[in-house]
Amino acid sequence: MVDEARAAVVRDTASRARQAGFHRVRVFSTVEIDGLPVERTRPDEPVGSIVSRAAAGLETPVCYAGSGMPAMSSQDWSQVITLLEDGRAVSNRMFSCDWVGVPSARMLAVAEKEEVDNRFARRLRDESAVEVLLFERSPRVLFDLDTPADLAVLAACSEVGSLQIGTELRLVIGQWWDLLGPAVDRAAEAFEVMTRHEAELMISGRVSGSDWSVVDRDTSCRVRVLSEERGLRTRGVPARSLLASLYEYAGTEGFVTRLSAVCDSMLWDTRPFFLHLGWNPTRSDRFWSDMGRWDEIADARLRDLVRGLAPHRALMGGHSLVAGGMLAGIDQAWTRRELSG
Repeated sequence: MVDEARAAVVRDTASRARQAGFHRVRVFSTVEIDGLPVERTRPDEPVGSIVSRAAAGLETPVCYAGSGMPAMSSQDWSQVITLLEDGRAVSNRMFSCDWVGVPSARMLAVAEKEEVDNRFARRLRDESAVEVLLFERSPRVLFDLDTPADLAVLAACSEVGSLQIGTELRLVIGQWWDLLGPAVDRAAEAFEVMTRHEAELMISGRVSGSDWSVVDRDTSCRVRVLSEERGLRTRGVPARSLLASLYEYAGTEGFVTRLSAVCDSMLWDTRPFFLHLGWNPTRSDRFWSDMGRWDEIADARLRDLVRGLAPHRALMGGHSLVAGGMLAGIDQAWTRRELSG
């Protein structure tokens, strides 16, 4: 489901980029993508090497984007072009970027041998003579589709117009609705708390101060924030998580009891928690946990945790859940409240 969704996002992004005025769109992938010419790459080839090689010898403006940008509009990409033509470099984040544009393609030589794209903007800032601007923050610009939780949030938000997803992605969501529908309802329930004065929301994971300030400003509920391990993939140090320490101390039952006592809803980027504990769940188990489907999880520890959280409004996912997903959820919650009267 996620693979099909990301392939659809690539098709939508290519279409929107062309509408925005990009003269050429090149797609690099280890697999074929229906409807697009693909330059095939090896699974073991670093993404930074692919990008730097593709940009070699070019002086024209160019933008690299990962395959999970489902909400960037053609107007957003048009603004990116304007900045690049003005000689600016621009990205959506500095410490964990999903896309980055440069006024001269040769600048992307700094990405050589990078295993992940998250460090591109920071390396460009530190190793090039160009200032890297941060694009105006919005759910569209910050949302990165990596997990089923992200897909559920997108579906929940697109139902009320908070995010205008592309035609290709909308088709994939429809095809997988029987599986995805319960997770969409779960996401909507988690976000609903944001509009209630008496309720308390907990946000945990790689939460940025900028995103937290939006939550503080635009929600009515009380908010408890535990921000930990930002830049986890770029720092190169072992993860340390206070929530994981609580789990080690209290065990599964005590952990769930304590969480449910301090919040009515929780948005939880679980990856720092997993790394602190030394858990290495399979991609399948991580994704089933994001869906709340404890019955499908093979790892006994993770299965027991997700089963314990099942009666509560706990939405588990990755980094985007507590970034673009969280901001989109604010819009979704208020729009639903207005529509319900």
